[in-house]
Amino acid sequence: MMNSESLSYDFMVQAIEVAPIGTVFIDSEGSIIKINPAACVMLGYEAEECLHHPYYNWIYPEDVNKDKDRMEKLKSGKTASLQLEKRLIHKQGDIRWVSCLLSTARSREGTTLGYVAHFTDITDMKKAAHQEEERLIQSDKLSMAGQLAAGIAHEIRNPMTSIKGFVQLIRSGAGRKDEYFDIISSEIERIELIVSELLFLAKPQSVKFERADIRQLLDQVITLLNTQAIIHNVEIITDFGEREANVEGDVNHLKQVFINFIKNAVESMPGGGELTIRLERGDDHTMAIYFMDNGCGIPEAILSRLGEPFFTTKEKGNGLGFMISKKMIEDHKGQVHVSSKLQEGTTIKVILPLSII
Repeated sequence: MMNSESLSYDFMVQAIEVAPIGTVFIDSEGSIIKINPAACVMLGYEAEECLHHPYYNWIYPEDVNKDKDRMEKLKSGKTASLQLEKRLIHKQGDIRWVSCLLSTARSREGTTLGYVAHFTDITDMKKAAHQEEERLIQSDKLSMAGQLAAGIAHEIRNPMTSIKGFVQLIRSGAGRKDEYFDIISSEIERIELIVSELLFLAKPQSVKFERADIRQLLDQVITLLNTQAIIHNVEIITDFGEREANVEGDVNHLKQVFINFIKNAVESMPGGGELTIRLERGDDHTMAIYFMDNGCGIPEAILSRLGEPFFTTKEKGNGLGFMISKKMIEDHKGQVHVSSKLQEGTTIKVILPLSII
C-alpha cells in the first residue's frame, strides 16, 4: 500500500502538471530542473529543450540583471517570495509579459535548495494598457493643440495683416516692389513654421527615436508659446549655452513634454512674471533642463501627489498632462523632479542622457 507521504507527493506533481499557471523549478545555480506544460506553452519550447539550461536564457536581456538581484535577495533570506513582472522570450522571438511569483525552496535545515517561479501570462493586458496609454497621449496632444489655437491665431494674424497691406501697396504701384516681396516672403515663412509645428503636434505619429538638439526643440516650442506668454505678461528667458545638447529621443514626445511644462508655468503666473529655461550639462553624460517660474507655487501636500491621474489643481484640468509628460521622460531613460514654494515659484528639472554618438 502506498504511504500518505508518497501519495501527497504524487498529487502535488500531478497538480503542477495540469495547473494553468506556468511553474518552473530552478536549482541554486540558476538552471531549470523541472518545467510544467503551461510554462512550456508560454515559452514555445518542449520541456526537454529547457531542462538543465540556465533560467536566464528565456528572460528578456534588459530584465536579467533585475532578476539576478531579486534572486540574491531571496538567497540572503531577506524575503521569502517576490511578486514581479518580467518579459520572457518565446521560441518564435515574440516577447511575452508575465506576472511572476518567485519563491525560495529551502531544506528543513534552512539551506537554499533552489527557487520556484509561477508565471501568469499578462501579455494581452499589457497590450491593452499600452493602447490606452497611446489613446491618452493622443487625446492630450489634441487637447493641447486646441488650447494653443487661440494664441497661434494671434501669432498668425500679425504677419497676415502685413502681407495684406503690402499686397495692396503693390497693386497701387507705390514703393519698391522687391523690398515688399522680401518682407512678404519672410512673413509667409514664419506662418509656415507656426502651422507646421502645430500640425506636427496634432497628427498621430509612431514613436521614432532620433538624434535631436534640445536647444533647437526648445526654440521651436517657444516660438509656438511666446504669444501666449506675452498675453499673460510673462517673459521667457533662455540660457542654453553654446555647446550642443544632443539626445536620442522622439522629437514629437519631447516637444509635447516641453509644451506642457511651459504652459503650466505661464498659467501659474496670471499676473505676469518670468519663466527661465536653462540647460546644464552633468558630469555623468546627462543634460538637465530647468523650467523655473516665479508663479504661485504648489503646496507641499499637493506636490507629493503630482503625477496621479485625474488629480489636478486646475478648474478644467484632468491631471493627465503631468502624468503623461513624466512617463514620456522615463521612456527616454530620464527623470523629472519638481520643487516648489508657495508664492515663490516652481522649478521642474528634467534629466536626459546625452547622445554619445
